[in-house]
Amino acid sequence: MRQHEVVRLRTQERMQFRQIAEHLGCDVKNVYVAWKRGVAALAEQAAEAHGQYLGEQLANLDIAINSLMPKVIKGDVRAVEGLVRLFDHQAKLLGLYAPVKTSVTVTDEMTARIKALADEIAQLDDA
Repeated sequence: MRQHEVVRLRTQERMQFRQIAEHLGCDVKNVYVAWKRGVAALAEQAAEAHGQYLGEQLANLDIAINSLMPKVIKGDVRAVEGLVRLFDHQAKLLGLYAPVKTSVTVTDEMTARIKALADEIAQLDDA
């Protein structure tokens, strides 16, 4: 209960930790610990709710995909278009379109090799 009150006072009332401690009649360190625990609990609840929502959406997509499959197998073009849209939505929910971060290091040796290849190509163009 105290965690909830600390989070409420900090986020809604915009009170400082010292002010919250005075308001609740406790130590600033305890308020900070309650804040950290309260925020962590809220984050956990949000992650759980997100997971439940995602699971429900994926289950609904499975139902829709399975219902379209007989028409797709028969060659219904509109059903195929619908299926593609469903697969697209499914991929977005699963994060399959998220960009992949890479780290590339270019060495002096690589730069020299690229310059040498560029010179070779230039000689081929001149010939």
